[in-house]
Amino acid sequence: MLKIMNLPGDLINLVKEYIPKSNLIFTNRENYNLYHNMIKIVPDKYNNYVKDMIKRDNELVLNAIIRENYLKWFENGKIYYKNAVFRNYMYFIINYCIKNESENCLNIITIFLKELGLDKNLHKKNVIKYIKWKDLD
Repeated sequence: MLKIMNLPGDLINLVKEYIPKSNLIFTNRENYNLYHNMIKIVPDKYNNYVKDMIKRDNELVLNAIIRENYLKWFENGKIYYKNAVFRNYMYFIINYCIKNESENCLNIITIFLKELGLDKNLHKKNVIKYIKWKDLD
């Protein structure tokens, strides 16, 4: 089996020119940072994409998503998920990280919130309301 790393650098660069950028996105961190904006996600599937990255504890992808969309996440109204109401999408993501034990993603979020100065007393804020439906019997 011929490994690409055994080929001369000039030949590797020549071959890379013919590979579509969309195929190079997930090869390494550098390529992901360069070409991640080429990923097109159908709006209906966006929430599933974010949750899947959290389940996989993929901090590289989540970091890029947060930096691009954090303003929308704070502006969004209430988020309803499994008998709970979250104040906005960011609080939902934090709770989802905790439930799925995604430590790397949670660390990325807390670091990002510290950079914005929004981490103070975050644990004291009541951001989740649990909904229980009553029977009308």
